[in-house]
Amino acid sequence: MQTKITLHGAGVYYFSVTGAKDQPVFQSVFEFDYAVKILAEIAQTRLLAYVLEEQRMQFVLRCERDWTSVMDDIQTAFDTMHERCWHKRRQLLSDQGVVLMVDEQAFLTDLVMQLHDWPKRSGLVASAELWPWSSDQYYRIDNPPAWIDTESMLNLLSHSRRNRAQHYIDVMKQPVTATLDLDHGSHPVYQALARDRWVDQHMKKEALTQSAYSNDDIRRLFDDACQLVARQFDITVTELCDSLQRRRYNHLMPLVVWLLRERGISLEAIAPLAEEEEDRLQLWLRGVPADHTENVRRKLLALWSPEGIPPFALKVADQKVPHTETDTESLPDSDQPEDAVSAVEPADSPVATHGSDDQNGPVSAAQVVNLRS
Repeated sequence: MQTKITLHGAGVYYFSVTGAKDQPVFQSVFEFDYAVKILAEIAQTRLLAYVLEEQRMQFVLRCERDWTSVMDDIQTAFDTMHERCWHKRRQLLSDQGVVLMVDEQAFLTDLVMQLHDWPKRSGLVASAELWPWSSDQYYRIDNPPAWIDTESMLNLLSHSRRNRAQHYIDVMKQPVTATLDLDHGSHPVYQALARDRWVDQHMKKEALTQSAYSNDDIRRLFDDACQLVARQFDITVTELCDSLQRRRYNHLMPLVVWLLRERGISLEAIAPLAEEEEDRLQLWLRGVPADHTENVRRKLLALWSPEGIPPFALKVADQKVPHTETDTESLPDSDQPEDAVSAVEPADSPVATHGSDDQNGPVSAAQVVNLRS
């Protein structure tokens, strides 16, 4: 099967995720409610629709940042949820799954209706509204909770702003005829439910984000990020960049790379500055959530205001992060006991504890992608 190209950047995405190592995602009823809460509270996203089953989650998110970082947050949150519920650490979600970027105007309506009809089509229930772990129930009421965005789809489904919920109910009473390919998408080249023209426009917008930075801008961003990380860990920039001190270097330089990625800088542009291969940088990014607490990462973003960068460039890729209380984090060569470190970051590292791809459950014959950034 020909491999399609995965799209990146802000946008609406459909996700299909199974449990790691062929295990169920959910082991108890109350975990379904926790899962909905997690999906509704992921930073810089809006939950549009979801259908949860014991073995799989399908959901649609509007993301203000690239889906890879969103999925990292979801993976970490689910691992933490499992540990709190069962007092055991293990990877809950597979590292592989299906991700499709969605052309909202052309495909969102059919996508949501097909998702909501999935429990009925699968024989789980006689009617879609009977499945309790689906966003279908919120599309049927006039005043849904604020954490779910039903308006985006209902505005496309109904031309009138009145009685939209009733219109949805009437439509769902009829056989749902949408047959979108949720494993491979509709586009012949890209992993997307999208028209050619829409994909072209998205690619141009992403190119604009990259072109907003000159080579000098990227160099200044790199230097500024190094200074910030060195200052926060009370070392010099020279010590930070000393690759001979491998333990410290591999612990802190990934933060520099992560900050640059948060500004929309490609790994291709970062690699020569960090003097590392792109594959190495990808491994670094995978370990950042486990090696550095969320509060530390939020604080770094809140403090980072690079000088000498054109305002337009920062505006294009900037991600606003709320200021949080000061958090402390020890260097890897400190005398802090291992238990103290794990108490700060309860979820295990995706690098340290997550199984390899061949240990994860396969997603049928779908066009699977690695869900780790």
